Amino acid sequence: MRLYIITILCLLCGLSARSQSAPTPEQAGSIYYAYPTPPAVSTPAPAGYEPFYISHYGRHGSRWMTADERYTEVVSVFDSLYRCSGLTPLGIDVRGRLHKVWEDARGCSGSITPLGERQHREIAGRMFRNFPQVFRADARIDARSSTSVRCVLSMSYFTERLKELNPALRVDRRAYHRYMDYIAYTSPEGEKFASEKAPWRSDFREFEKKNVRPERLMASLFTNSSVIADPDAMMRSLYWIAADMQNVELDLSFYDIFEYEELIGVWKTVNARMYVCNAAAPLNGGLMPRQAVPLLRNILESADAAIRKGTPAADLRFGHDTHLIRLLALMQIEGCSNRETDMEKFHLAWQDYRVSPMGANLQLVFYRNKKNDVLVKFLLNENEVTLPIKSGKAPYYSWEEVKTFLGKQAE
Repeated sequence: MRLYIITILCLLCGLSARSQSAPTPEQAGSIYYAYPTPPAVSTPAPAGYEPFYISHYGRHGSRWMTADERYTEVVSVFDSLYRCSGLTPLGIDVRGRLHKVWEDARGCSGSITPLGERQHREIAGRMFRNFPQVFRADARIDARSSTSVRCVLSMSYFTERLKELNPALRVDRRAYHRYMDYIAYTSPEGEKFASEKAPWRSDFREFEKKNVRPERLMASLFTNSSVIADPDAMMRSLYWIAADMQNVELDLSFYDIFEYEELIGVWKTVNARMYVCNAAAPLNGGLMPRQAVPLLRNILESADAAIRKGTPAADLRFGHDTHLIRLLALMQIEGCSNRETDMEKFHLAWQDYRVSPMGANLQLVFYRNKKNDVLVKFLLNENEVTLPIKSGKAPYYSWEEVKTFLGKQAE
């Protein structure tokens, strides 16, 4: 795939220091970005402190796209045009690839892929290896999941790996609807704000028109591109299929049919929607991060209970990208609560692929010393991150100070 050096350099100049570089084609897949292996870097705990408890929220692992129609509607267009010689040579080649993709996805839409299984097993393995004190003897592991099957299976793969590493662990797994009140909560007001009829969508649709430019792509695939009723929708459909290839077990790619600028244009619109509907965009007035208040309260209450009990334990929660993004914004985790009012600059302030790729997770790791003084460290996708709290021991923070800060966010 040819590189667009000028475009990449321009993006590099504008991106935040935190991201350091322009998105790769895979990262431009937005929330379909497959979980990246984290660097093996960890700041040693202050002398005398040892981990004893972990609180966690994880997104499900890599999956196929969420509905059969996201495949079949595109395949049917290519098939129809193929029968009347309406495809270019590239279009014919792409049609063949699409059939392989659909054959692989048929009957699996929305399900976790084998890669998603490995992601959760590997995250669990690293957690066990990095914090063995939490998983010693017959430690209690309390696992709760969204009722979505892909989340339940993610929980299963994760906890199964922990049990393989220590069969004595006491693991309790549940996926009841009652837990949805905090694992995947959205208020009626939140649903209304995120709907297609929300007032902010008018400006957003103009932003989409400016950034989604399908003309060249359509002409490269179809002999008469005017027969495509909605070329913008077709481009976005092909974009998502291309993005999801990194999550499945196929040696296929569609990145060759896009120019880099085209991928980035579509990604910017997806990233903007995710930012407005979930993160700290001023446009939502704080409504969407506050959808995570029940989840944050559960985290605070569970942590206090674990501290009082004092025995090694972990609370594991398995859910979805939007709810993790909201939680991170509410907690003001480093890089996750940036505020930007200019839609053209949303992608500079906040990047969805960095915050919530497939398999994304937040880990709160609790430490204590012999005086029972408790510190906590935050890991986002297994990378140390900070809170806007002063600490001479960062990335370790006094739990009492963190609890006070987060308690205010949860009011």
